[in-house]
Amino acid sequence: MIHSFLNVFLPDDEYKRLRVLYFMAEAAFLMIGLLMLGSALNNYLLKWNLEGTEVTFILTMIPMLMVGYTYFRYIFSGIEHTEVLNKQSYKRERRVAGKRALSVGGIFFILLLIAKGIPKNYNEGIDLIALPVISTLLYFLFDLISLKRSVKRNTELED
Repeated sequence: MIHSFLNVFLPDDEYKRLRVLYFMAEAAFLMIGLLMLGSALNNYLLKWNLEGTEVTFILTMIPMLMVGYTYFRYIFSGIEHTEVLNKQSYKRERRVAGKRALSVGGIFFILLLIAKGIPKNYNEGIDLIALPVISTLLYFLFDLISLKRSVKRNTELED
């Protein structure tokens, strides 16, 4: 095994590890291309006059875009759930995904309650409830998409 700090973020399965590394390399290549394109457009065509905070915002968005690209490629590739082969295991994993989404939403709600405190008016209460609910639904949706893609991929590989 290669000793790298990336091993903390990579799966143990060798195939998944290689695919995630490819996704990360694709993301880095795309971000470098976008930065070069943006720089060329700025220097020759657009002449943006950016303040320091805008440049900082753009530069902090680059790692977020790289992580987002890698995450979505991983989700849509169908390599996350390799053990799901039949309807019974699919239903079990779907139940686990629901429980995991609810637990993430509950933890997020508790952390948000600790950070913001008890709401003082109706709008703060809506903020306190809506954000964890939306994040729970998105988490479950992405997990479900990954599960469905994995089932489709696993049945294709089995045939």
